[in-house]
Parts: sequence; structure tokens; C-alpha cells
Amino acid sequence: MRRICWLAFGVLILQLGFIASYVAAFHQPTPRDIPIAVVAEQGLPADIAVDTAARLNAIDGAPLAARTADNTGEARTLLRDREILGAYVLSPSGTDTLVTASAAGSSISAALESIFTEVEQSQNRQFVVRDEIPVGIHDNRGLSGFYLAVGWVVGGYLLAAAIGLLVGAPNSLREAASQLGVFAAHSVLSGALGAWLVTHILGTFAGHWFPLWLLGAGVVFATSVFTLGLRAAIGVAAVPIAIIVFVILGNPSAGGAFGPNVLPEFYAAVGRWITPGVGTEGVRSIVYFSGTGLGQPALALALYAVVGVALLLVFTARRTRSSDRHEEQQPVS
Repeated sequence: MRRICWLAFGVLILQLGFIASYVAAFHQPTPRDIPIAVVAEQGLPADIAVDTAARLNAIDGAPLAARTADNTGEARTLLRDREILGAYVLSPSGTDTLVTASAAGSSISAALESIFTEVEQSQNRQFVVRDEIPVGIHDNRGLSGFYLAVGWVVGGYLLAAAIGLLVGAPNSLREAASQLGVFAAHSVLSGALGAWLVTHILGTFAGHWFPLWLLGAGVVFATSVFTLGLRAAIGVAAVPIAIIVFVILGNPSAGGAFGPNVLPEFYAAVGRWITPGVGTEGVRSIVYFSGTGLGQPALALALYAVVGVALLLVFTARRTRSSDRHEEQQPVS
């Protein structure tokens, strides 16, 4: 009975953590330091772009981090290189243009429109919105990449948790290598089938099957091996820890519903290093930005895999040596 009570208490803590984390992340999204470029078209004073950028940076709460660009061509390049998330083009006609990239996050584009609506009204000017890099017609609000990444992550930690609970930690390096082989095969298959569903069946990201396959295999392998390594190191406590990391912290910080520049700073900081956010960012980079920005997700996945494999091998070897010493100390009958 005592074990059941402790189990119920642990589930209650996870449940409350889930509620607290999601509500804390989403209850009051506030724009913060959204990088944009200010461009002044020909016919305007030379210093108007600099002055406008300074005024934008002085807005209460610092929702924008404005810089200048020489022309709209440079601003588009900065947008596609993911150095900015929008551009504000001043026109001598009095109707300015807000250039956005909803593919980088619809919440960011919506925040920019809201901010510049207030800015233009205060200056008696008008603006039009041009979505330079829109989401695909089958990718409503750009959330499909987030759902794809979450599916990969769930498959990764569930497999590791199931093997850890039903089979247990490996008792030899040979068993550890066998489990790694199973995880690698599962990751390759999971990545391939997940990518196939969204490219060939649903048509959401048509034409990107191969790079999405590689990304998916990396996300599943990194998540599962890290969980497996934790299981070898600390036992069954690895399962709730995996839930805390990948679900309670990872999902709300992933940048799916809300981008990092509208999330609280803590979630913005950790989200890019937890596999749901890593996968979400990787999908966006592949589908909408020709691979620009893939370096950081690749680094994060490599770190998870290296740490997980290291934990698995080190603690399996330690367990094996401990078992061997115990057998040597047994009296011979």
C-alpha cells in the first residue's frame, strides 16, 4: 500500500508540474527583442532609418531589436538567413510595408503586426503586410513541424522507458550494445515513416522526405538513448525525469504555438536545447529556409546522443564489475 501511495504522489507532482509549466509558458505571451531591420526607400531623408530604429528600440518593454538595412534586398537576405524576423520598409508615399516570415513562427508575425499597428497609428501613417516566407498551404499556423517533432520525441522516450521498465538495465556491455542496435534501427524506421507520412501521405512537407528522415532519426535516437543512459545511471527514476525534461519543459518551450521571442525568457533559453524544440526548429530550417539554422539543432542532438551512450556504457561497465566482484566473493561450496 505504501508503494501505491508514493506512486500516486509522484504522479500528482508530475501532473501539477505539467499544469504549472504549460500555463506559465502560455498565459501571457509578450514580445521581447524581436529582431527586425528598418529600410528607408529612396526619396526619404538619409537618417530616417536610423532615427526610426532608435524609436522602435525605445518602445516600453523592448519588444523589438531594430537595426537598419540599406535596401529591401538586403532585408530579404537577412530574413532568409534568419538574422531577423521581420523588416519595416518606410515609403515616401506614407504607406509603409511590414515584411514578415510566418514560416519562422506565426506568433512572431502576429506580434509584429500588433506592434506596428500601434506605431503607425501614433504617427498617422498606414502600412501593409507582406509575408515574404509564408507557411505552406497544408501547414496551418506552422504547427505541423511541432507536432511531427513531438511524435518523434514521444516515440523515443516511450521505447526507452518501456525497455527500462520491462527488461531492465543491461547487465553487460554486450547487452548494452544490443539495446543500442535496437534503438538505432527503431530511430531509422521511426524517422523514415514519420517523414513519409507528412510528405507523401498528408502532403504537408512534400519534397523534403530525405532530410526530414535524417532529422527524425536523430531526434528519436537522441531522445531514446539519453533516456536509456539515465535509466542505466539512476534506475527507474529516469522515467519521470524524462517526462519532466521532454514533456513538461520541452513541449511548451519548443516554439510551436509561441516562438521564443514571445515566450518567457526561461522557456526561450531552454527550448532550443530540448529535443521537441530541436526537432521543431530543424523542421522549419529544412522546409522553409533551405537548411539555414540547422547547426544548433544538430549540435544539440549530438550532445544528447553522446551523453546518453556514455552514461549507458559507463554505468553498465560499473555494474558488470560490481557483479563480477560479488561472484568472486561468494564462498565455494
